[in-house]
Amino acid sequence: MIYNKSGTGILILAMLLVGIALIPAASAQEEKDYSVNVEKAFEHANAHMIHFIATNTPGFENWTEASIDPKPLELYDPTGQKLYYQFSVYKNSSLIGRIDIGADKKMGHSVQLVELDSKPFDATEAMKKSIEIAKNEYPDGKIKSTQMVAYDYPAIGAMTIVKDKTTGDEHRIFVDVYTLEVIPDEPATETEPGIWSIYEQRLKNGIDKNLKNWQESDNLTKSIEQAATNKGVNINVAVTEDNIKKLSGDTTIVADTVQKDLSVTIYLQNTYYYCQPATAQMLTKYYNGVKPSQDSIYQMMGGVAPNGVTNDQALIYYKSSSGMNKPNSYKSTDVTFDKAVSEINNYRPFKSGTATHARVCRGYKQTDSEQYLRIGDPYYTSLGMAYWELIGSETNRIYVKS
Repeated sequence: MIYNKSGTGILILAMLLVGIALIPAASAQEEKDYSVNVEKAFEHANAHMIHFIATNTPGFENWTEASIDPKPLELYDPTGQKLYYQFSVYKNSSLIGRIDIGADKKMGHSVQLVELDSKPFDATEAMKKSIEIAKNEYPDGKIKSTQMVAYDYPAIGAMTIVKDKTTGDEHRIFVDVYTLEVIPDEPATETEPGIWSIYEQRLKNGIDKNLKNWQESDNLTKSIEQAATNKGVNINVAVTEDNIKKLSGDTTIVADTVQKDLSVTIYLQNTYYYCQPATAQMLTKYYNGVKPSQDSIYQMMGGVAPNGVTNDQALIYYKSSSGMNKPNSYKSTDVTFDKAVSEINNYRPFKSGTATHARVCRGYKQTDSEQYLRIGDPYYTSLGMAYWELIGSETNRIYVKS
């Protein structure tokens, strides 16, 4: 009897140990399940486009009768992580915008960026150029991969990884998609463009929170699809003005949406390192009604070509009586949505900064927990427009105070 009890106990213990051993495997499997497939991403892109149009979101006035190409460009992070599905939006065969859907649920709400008045580019040509340069610089190397990446968000380009057959070292070659210029593989700084990870920046918001936010985006997508179906609207094809009128009156689609957009004129930066002067130029025009040259602003900020300027340098111009004359302006890492709402509601657009780039924040939009900023981007080769950006990409701001 004792032997049998011991054997049974050993058997039970063994089963428990096997069960415990399986727990990490199950968790590991769950972690692999955070990716978003292209079909799901397309659903989100269509549903959210309907939502932006139906809620009269600024910038979408011309988007009725538009349709989304179901075959997106896949964008990666410099770390190799799949980042976005970039869907192109066409109207009368002309490109009018792009919608970036997160390819990983850990990034948060699905719609990460919506471009308006997008400029065409040739991704194939950029990748070809990147491979060509890699072969020239490392003739004995082996090309491992070539992908389109957001190398210095929101700037995108091609990244080729080549492995030295002798040393085993790997090298990355970056080529901007618009200029086809080589981008040095160097870390970004406050005054110098470079390579950095928007994916890692997004994860700083908290993975658990981001996963919850993605689920909320999915719930919104499903509710919009259902509301459209109930009214006989197919959201997978170009949506007519009549259909938008039907959907605009549906409380499921338009409920709990608040938004505001200020009239800040966008000026493109004159050189690649003039984003701070161009941003200050936009804000000076808004607050003071005058448009000083970017060269004069750069000089007042103490800029030394070909380098950008820091927030501390920029503040010299903001505060100076011969500059913007806003002496109580200050820099801040308080980049919360509530703070942005407070500033915009008080008619105070501000400088919004990523790790390397200065832009203007001129508005906001919120539906439930989905929070977007209306960004006026001066970057002259790519965006150079006012787009909608999911909260969470910024690292710093300059608030304008009299």
